[in-house]
Amino acid sequence: MSVAVTSKLLRSPFLWIGVLLLVVLVAALVFSDGVAELARYSAEYQQKIQRTLSTALRDIKDGRGSAAMWTLIVVCFGYGVVHTLGPGHGKAVVVAYFLDSTKPRAWMEGVFAGAWIAFTHTLAALLLAAALKAFTSVGMMGALREARNVDIVSFSLILLIGFWRLWAGITGRVHEHHGHDHGHDHHHHGHDHAHHDHHDHKQRTVAGWLLLTAAGIAPCAGALVVVLLAVALDVIWAGVVGVLAIALGMAITLAAIGLASMAAHRLIIADGRSQEIGRFTAIVASLIVIATGGTLLLGALERFFR
Repeated sequence: MSVAVTSKLLRSPFLWIGVLLLVVLVAALVFSDGVAELARYSAEYQQKIQRTLSTALRDIKDGRGSAAMWTLIVVCFGYGVVHTLGPGHGKAVVVAYFLDSTKPRAWMEGVFAGAWIAFTHTLAALLLAAALKAFTSVGMMGALREARNVDIVSFSLILLIGFWRLWAGITGRVHEHHGHDHGHDHHHHGHDHAHHDHHDHKQRTVAGWLLLTAAGIAPCAGALVVVLLAVALDVIWAGVVGVLAIALGMAITLAAIGLASMAAHRLIIADGRSQEIGRFTAIVASLIVIATGGTLLLGALERFFR
């Protein structure tokens, strides 16, 4: 890339606005995941919400009217929002998903990405609760321990995908055809270029959805508690409603984070900016994934061997 082109890129106000937005997003991720006091407050608040959910489900069981049902829905929705904003992997994965591309993604992908993590996160809790009830007789604490075991699998997958994308970004192997012999037919080069671009896009899409799914398969502790309590109290339908409210709260919050991340990405690589900048954002995305997956995996292993 020539000095003149580099100078023009660096003078673009939109590039720096995008970089600033990206820095704010990453700083928010580090703050929410790394500050011990915030993590402790988030855990305590989620425990209070879980106690409120238990009370609401018992009230529904005792037939105390629709007020208990609305309390359950509102509290579950709030839990989904707080759970997403608190320490965890969903936010970082969504941010990384939108950065791992040399082209801007469609706006609707911001909504779908958040919804997919929320859906798989709560579905995993439902499936785990069903499996535990069908094949074992573990209590609430035993179920939460089993959920932590699934967390280890989820975090390991996130870490592996992060290393895969880092290797792809550093080696730039999908762009090796640029070093071609200029004596060949240009029509063939155009076809070859389009083929490699299509392959790159397909690979990034697969990696992105694998990453979102890996983040989602860690069961949501709150959803697991709601389902198990609902089963114990024989109000399974209320538990399903509560889980749907949790998923909705998570989906809306993750979608907002995804849209902010995509806005940063569009500002950074828009207006025909260089492929190098697109690759740089992809490398940043992979580093976010590696840092997130590694930190969460170490924490999960520490709890497992404690």
